[in-house]
Order: sequence, then structure tokens, then C-alpha cells
Amino acid sequence: MNELRHLLGPLRVLDTMVRAGGIARAADKLNVTPGAVSQQLKLLEGALGVALFNKVGRSLEPTTAGRQLATRVADLFDRIEAVVTETTVLAREQRLRVKVSPDFAVKWLMPRLADFYAVHGDIDLDIATTSRADDWHMENADFVIRFGNGKWEDMHSDLLFMNELIPVCAPEIAASIRMPCDVLNYKLIHSMRRPEAWPAWLASVGLGLVPASRTMALANSSLCIQAAADGLGIAISPSAYLTQDIQDGRVVAPLKQVAHTGVGMYLVCDPRKLEIRPCREFREWMRTVCAPVDPMLVPRPI
Repeated sequence: MNELRHLLGPLRVLDTMVRAGGIARAADKLNVTPGAVSQQLKLLEGALGVALFNKVGRSLEPTTAGRQLATRVADLFDRIEAVVTETTVLAREQRLRVKVSPDFAVKWLMPRLADFYAVHGDIDLDIATTSRADDWHMENADFVIRFGNGKWEDMHSDLLFMNELIPVCAPEIAASIRMPCDVLNYKLIHSMRRPEAWPAWLASVGLGLVPASRTMALANSSLCIQAAADGLGIAISPSAYLTQDIQDGRVVAPLKQVAHTGVGMYLVCDPRKLEIRPCREFREWMRTVCAPVDPMLVPRPI
């Protein structure tokens, strides 16, 4: 291995000499004297024990072995240069592409972005939303927010928050909710992306399924929370999406029962991305702001 390291310089000279078409031109490109080029070529021939050039007049012409070696070395140096260029470009890239669900974008990420830019004003975020619950592919994205158990092959994942479900409603409706069974007196609102949310919560409190006529399905959690605030029924939502709405008094969490689903929201990326400064800093910021969420931020009305 050490011998190979010593030959990298002469091999680079060989590559340059063959590409340039002569010793003088190679010397000009390498910013050295023609004698230095000749010396490096002789050193390479001696180390390999193979004649790499024949003298033709005042010029050197590659032998068959020399041309074959030069061709392979040229390919290797081209690949090394491509890798170095790619790494340099990535290191300088200040724009990150993040793919999220509409719920996560509106109810969790957007309210916190001002804090991110206050610390990392040199990093730009392109935030793309996907309407499909199963669209977690990494194409054209540096990070994806995935719903699941955090185990994805060849991916790095950081838990942001567990999917803990709680019912919320308008304050005037909350006054009539004393026990879990009281929610059955109202329309049960859920996101089309999470049709299993109400069944999971009802099962956690020992209640069975309800007829479809007693439910209302909306496109996403944001619409569900808005419908609940407007008094259309009781919405079920991850507690992490409810912080601001409960603090503002738009909705109330009338019951203490929380359905723990065992799955969560994860920040997912190719582990190699974390070697790049902007990606590493975005990941650290996301982890910092993911403090535990208390679903009972406001006492229920009496």
C-alpha cells in the first residue's frame, strides 16, 4: 500500500503526458520542467519493471503496456475527480429539500421555521408536500418525514414524536364531555390519511366501532381541527399537531385518555447526507425543537 502511495505522483504524470501528447506539453500543464516529467516516468518504469515508453527520435511513444496503463489510470483519475467535485458541490450546497405531509407542514413545521431561520439564515429550505400517506421515497429530497416504526433499510431516522391521539372539540361541546362514551353523541371527525385514528382511540378506552354515518372524513388533520373548532363534531388528531390550537383556546382536549399507537413521525435521510454541514445542522435543529408534547395544555371547561 505504501509503494502504491509513492506511485500516485508518477502515475498522475503518466496520465498527463499521454493526454497532453508529449513531455513538453505535460510539463507545461503540471507547471514543472520537462526534465522533472522524464524523471517521474523513469521512476514509474523502474518501480513497475515494465517498459512504458519507446524513444522515437526526440519524442517518447507509449508502449502497448504503457498505453494500457495510461488508459486505466485515466479512468481512475476521472472517477476520483468526479467524486471530489460531487463532494465539494454538496459541501457548498445551502438549499435543502424536505418532503412532508400537509398536516406536518401546516401544524408542526411552519410554526417553527422562523426559529430555524433565526439561527441558520444561510440555509434555504424547499418544502414539498405529498398527498399520499405512503409516499416516503427519497427522490429529489434530502429529508423525508415518515410515519412508522423508524426502521427503514439503509436509512438514518430520528424520532420526532410518537403518534399519540387525542380527541379535541370546541369549548362549548367540551362542557358536555365527561366520559369517553360521551364522544359518541357527536360526529367523529378524522383525516382521510389516518382512517384508523378513531378506531384506535375508541379501542383504547374500551368502546367499539361506530357506524359510518356517525363519522366525517376530511382531507387532512388541519381541516379536521378547523371543523372541530367550528363545532361540527369531535376531531381526533396527533397531540403534536394541537399545541398552538389548544393554547389559543380554539379547541379543547376534554378527556385525559390518550391512544398510544406505538408508531411515530421520523426525520429520515440517507446517512451520508449527515456528513454535509447544512443537512447536519437541520437534523440537529429538528431534534432540538422536538420537546415532549403535553396534550392537556389547557384545562377542560367546568
